[in-house]
Amino acid sequence: MKVAVQGCSHGSLTAIYDSIARYELTKRTTVDLLLLCGDFQALRSAADFASLAVPPKYHALGTFHKYYSGKRAAPLLTLVIGGNHEASNYMWELYHGGWLAPNIYYLGAAGSVYVDGLRIIGASGIYKDHDYNKGHFEKVPYDRGTLRSVYHIRSYDVAKLMQLRKSEPTVFLSHDWPVSIAKHGDLRALLSRKPFFRDEIEHNTLGSPPLLNLLKHIQPAYWFAAHLHVKFAAAFHHDHSSAQPAAGTSRSSAQASTSTDKPVSASSAVHTEPSAAVANPDEIAISDDDEFDLVPADRRGTQVGGGPMPNPDEIAIDDEFDDEVVAEAAVDESIDVAEAGRAHGGQVDVGAPAAEVANAVRVTKKGEGVTRFLALDKCGPGKDFIQFLDIPAPRPSGGAPRLTYDPHWLAITRAFHPYLSTSVRQLPMPLSSELAKLVDAELTRIREHGLLVPSEAGLADDGTVDLVWDKGEIEVKRVQRFWPTAPAEGEPGGAADAWYTNPQTEAFCGMLRIENKINPAPAAAP
Repeated sequence: MKVAVQGCSHGSLTAIYDSIARYELTKRTTVDLLLLCGDFQALRSAADFASLAVPPKYHALGTFHKYYSGKRAAPLLTLVIGGNHEASNYMWELYHGGWLAPNIYYLGAAGSVYVDGLRIIGASGIYKDHDYNKGHFEKVPYDRGTLRSVYHIRSYDVAKLMQLRKSEPTVFLSHDWPVSIAKHGDLRALLSRKPFFRDEIEHNTLGSPPLLNLLKHIQPAYWFAAHLHVKFAAAFHHDHSSAQPAAGTSRSSAQASTSTDKPVSASSAVHTEPSAAVANPDEIAISDDDEFDLVPADRRGTQVGGGPMPNPDEIAIDDEFDDEVVAEAAVDESIDVAEAGRAHGGQVDVGAPAAEVANAVRVTKKGEGVTRFLALDKCGPGKDFIQFLDIPAPRPSGGAPRLTYDPHWLAITRAFHPYLSTSVRQLPMPLSSELAKLVDAELTRIREHGLLVPSEAGLADDGTVDLVWDKGEIEVKRVQRFWPTAPAEGEPGGAADAWYTNPQTEAFCGMLRIENKINPAPAAAP
C-alpha cells in the first residue's frame, strides 16, 4: 500500500492533495492512504476561530471548509489526528472519532482502526503535566485557559491506548514526539537545524513521556509525528525483556524507571541524506524520489520576477516576529513562536518539565524489534512536509482501502467508558490488571455476540435502517456517515459559542450501547 505521511497541515489541505497528485503523475502510481499528524485545523467557517489556539493576527481560514461543504472532494482516504492548533470545538464533537468531511476520518482524542488489515493508532494533542491527570472538562465557548488545555493529552486516553497489545503490523500517529526519541537518530544534524532544542534534549525533556511509554509498550513498526517543524528520522530498538506493562491513570503512567537514555552512536544514527556508507537495515528509506516539498508549480503560480507565490492555503506563522513575541510565547505553544521567543531572550520550554520526565527515560538495549520514527515539517514551500512510503497491507482490498473498526479498541472504549470524566476531576480508575480483565470480557462479548450495526442493505424505502448483530469486520462508513453540524463558510447561521450534538458520535455510542457524554442533545422539554 502506497502511503503518504504529512507533518503539520496548518489548513493547507488543498496544497497537500496537490502534492500527492504531482507525485502520482511523476511516478505513474496511485497513493492509497494519507496520514496527517496534527495541526490539521478543521475550520468550517470563521466562527471556528474562537476555538483555534492561534493568535488572532494569524487567523486564516485555509481550505478545509471546501471539503466540509462538498465544494471539493478528498481524492483519497485521509486519516487525521489532532495537534495543538485545531478547531477544538469540532474535534470535541468527534472525541471517539468520525468523519470530519467525506473521506477524511479523525481518529479522535485516541483511537485505533484498521486500513486493509494495517492497524493504525493515533494519539492527539500534546503533553502538559498540569493537565495530564484531569478530566475532559473544557466546554464551548473556551476561555484563554481552556482554549489550550483542551488539546492537552490526558492520562485517561493514554491508559486506554496502553491496553492495546503489541501486534504486527502497526503504525502509530502522534503530534508530539516521544521524549528522548531525538537521541535515536542523527542528533548532530537535528541540532544543526534546530539549535534551540539543545537544552531540552540534554535534559531529556524534548517530547512527551506518555508517548515514550506507549512506544515501548506497543512497539509499532512505524511512528509518524510532527509538531517541531523539522524533518527527523530515527530507529528505536526495543528491549523485549523489559516491555512496559499496561498503565492506569496514575502519574506512574508517565514515568517508568530511574535510568537515563543514551544517544545512539554516529554509526547507528538514521540519516535522511544519501550516503556512501553501508546501508542501515533499520533506516526508513527516504530518497529524493519520494520527497515532494512543494505543491505543483502549475497549481501554485509564480510571482513577477520568478519564484513561488506565498501559499494561500498555509496559515502563516513566520520565523519573523515583532516585539510581542516573548510575551506571546508564554501562552502559545507553536514551536515557531517558542523558538523566536528563545531567540529574543525569553526562557521558553517546548518540551516537558524536567521534574516530570526524569523517571520516564531509561536505557533501551538493542533487541529484535525496532520502530522506525519519522517526523516531518509543516506544509509550505521549501519544507520537508510530506513523505511517501510503501507499507504492506495484510488484507488488500483490491480497490479503495477499507477502513474498519479495531474490535480491541471498541472493547477498551466500552470497558473504560464508566470512567470517562467531563469534569475537572478524573474519576478514580481500577488497577491496570483489573482494567485488562474488563477489556478481555468486553472483547469476548464482541467476538461471541457481535455488534448491533446497520444492515448492509442500507436505507429502506421509508428512510429507516434495520439493525443487525454482526460478528465480522465492521466498516466505519457502515456505522458513521459524515453529517455536517455547523454551517460551512458562506452559509447562514453559526456562532463562536455554538456547540452541536454530532450524529456520528451518537451512532458510535449506539453501536457500543454506551451513553453519549460528548455534547449530548439537551433533554426534551416536558
